[in-house]
Amino acid sequence: MSTLRGAFDPETLAMLRGVFDEACLALTPDQLTPSMRSKLAERILKGAGEGELDPVRLRTYALLDVVPTALRQAS
Repeated sequence: MSTLRGAFDPETLAMLRGVFDEACLALTPDQLTPSMRSKLAERILKGAGEGELDPVRLRTYALLDVVPTALRQAS
């Protein structure tokens, strides 16, 4: 898994897609708005762009940022 000038190889892209799908499943349908999906994707790509390629860490990184927002929206 690697990047070449900011582009991810197909294997890494498949892993990132899986991380995104798993992160989406961690939220309720009401929380999973288009805006929330964008935030998850941005966080995952940011983490990967900074060199983090562990799927569990990427998912956690994405959710830690957005879950408090999702909880406020649900209240």
